[in-house]
Parts: sequence; structure tokens; C-alpha cells
Amino acid sequence: MFDIKDVEDNLNSEMLHYFRGERDGYVQVGEKKWFLPVKYKKLAEAYKNFEVRSDDVWIIGYPRSGTSLTEELTWLLTHNLDYEGVKDYRAQFFENNLVLNEKTVKEIIEKFPNEEDIIQKKKNSLELLRNEKKRRVIKTHLPFELLPEDVFKKGCKIIYICRYPKDVAVSYFFLQSSIRHIDFCGDLSKFWQYFRNGNTMFGPYFDHVEQGFKRIGSKNFLFIFYEEFRKNMSAFIRKLTEFLEITLSEEDLTKLKNYMDFENYRKKEINVKDKDNNPVNFCRKGVVGGWKEHFSEIINEEAESWIKMNAERIGIKYPEMK
Repeated sequence: MFDIKDVEDNLNSEMLHYFRGERDGYVQVGEKKWFLPVKYKKLAEAYKNFEVRSDDVWIIGYPRSGTSLTEELTWLLTHNLDYEGVKDYRAQFFENNLVLNEKTVKEIIEKFPNEEDIIQKKKNSLELLRNEKKRRVIKTHLPFELLPEDVFKKGCKIIYICRYPKDVAVSYFFLQSSIRHIDFCGDLSKFWQYFRNGNTMFGPYFDHVEQGFKRIGSKNFLFIFYEEFRKNMSAFIRKLTEFLEITLSEEDLTKLKNYMDFENYRKKEINVKDKDNNPVNFCRKGVVGGWKEHFSEIINEEAESWIKMNAERIGIKYPEMK
């Protein structure tokens, strides 16, 4: 197991001030200093020793990179396009329990008792996965090195979805500002500093992407950009079907495209609420280049330098890069 160290006191206090849903603080894990809630100390062993099945499909990516739509597509493709079957929790978010602070959850349930069943389901994601009889599609934001080693040893299909970091940062900011169990109270400039410095949950961003990018060419592994989905959904779906070794007719492709049209998909209820218990659109806009509406000139200058340096270091070229 990796070393798990508490975040330095001053930074931890600052984070607890801005991220009001996390009451217990943060840790940094391993040499990369993966930034996670302190609850990870209790869950690390359960995650690392989780029993993997050879026919599992793992959807991996940094938050707001397209993992949710990729998991939905993958679940449908691997379950005979069962649109009318299970509506909620088709795929499971592996570390759902990690992002739910117990003190915040208790307050939510006390205020909104009818939310208890929904929250308990989210907290029991590992148990639900263990009891799942059908082929499992598992979404995770954890970096590769914190996942069970059998994910790579047992022949699981692994899909890494990657998105341009400027759009990731904006999308992550809006989500973490709106959902009740995170409740970020700062502005985009403040959030950007945390994101760039690797101090948002599941960061550092580029180290996360690098672990996926280095595996390109590995058996049972697919690296794909979110921008490909927005540019040409048919080609994106065909790439998934080829990887998953599934045959899809033109008629089924058309139906699936209509179902996954972003304006339709974003209306799908994913049981995410704000602090007043109002539904939050988990999928906000999903556009490519949406950062342009929100980045200041200063943030953009910082972002350009940061992205250029890290992209060259890794060797990655984003579809959005000039």
C-alpha cells in the first residue's frame, strides 16, 4: 500500500473552509500525492482488495471528463441495448462512498429523511457490485495505481476517457459548487488554483491522465477523448463497439445516437441534489470550448503555460490544442 499522509494544516484548514461538505479533511497518497478525503484511510484496503471479474468493464477518467456518458453507452452496449431495464445505477461509481462525508450525510438525512434510501445506495456501491449478477460496468476516478491489481491481470476491458483540462476545470467548478456533499463556496479563480496545483479530489489532473496515456497500446485498453464524442458520435460509438467486440446494426446505432444525444442525456436523473434538495443537472452543457465563457485572461494565460508544459512532458496532444 502507498503512504497516506494528512494534508498540511494550513492548506487543510483552507480547503475545509471552501469545500464545506467535507468536514474531516484531506490526505495525499503516494509519490504523486493523490488528493482525497481523509476517509480514504479507512477505504483504501477495500478498494485495493476488491474482487475483480474477468468480464468487468472499467470506465476510468478524471472527474468531468466524460466518464458518466461513457459508462451509460458501455452499459447499454454490453446489455443488449436494454433502454427500459434498470434506470438508476446501471453502472456503479466504484468509490461513491469516498466522496460522501458522514457528518454531511447525517445532516442531509436529518433535514430530508426521504433521501436516506438514495444515499444508502450510494454508500453501498461496493456491496452492490459484489452482489451484481449481470456483467458489471464500473466507473472510477481513482488513478490506476490505487485500483485493484486484478483490473489489469484478469483481462478486464478498460476504457480511459480524457477531456481538455480547461473544460474539465470549468465543469468541475460548477458541479462542486452546486452539489450538497461538496458545496464549494469560492469563485472560479480560487477553484482553478486548487485544480492546477493538484488539490482537487482525484488530482493531480495531469498525473492522472499520464497513467492512462502511457497504457495506450496495452491489451484490453482503450484511450479515448471526450471531444471525439462531441465531434462524431457515430465514430465514437463504433470505436467502443469494436473494442468491446460487439456488433451493432445501423438501425441500433441510430437509436442509440438519439438516446445519447446530449440534450436528451443531460435530462437523465442521476439523483444529485443541491443543499436545498433541488435536483442538479449532473451533465451541465458538455460543450467543447465552454471554458471560453468563463476563463479570465489571467487564468487563461496560466492555463496555456501549464497545459503546454505538461502536454509536452507526457507527449499527449488534445483535439483542442492548436
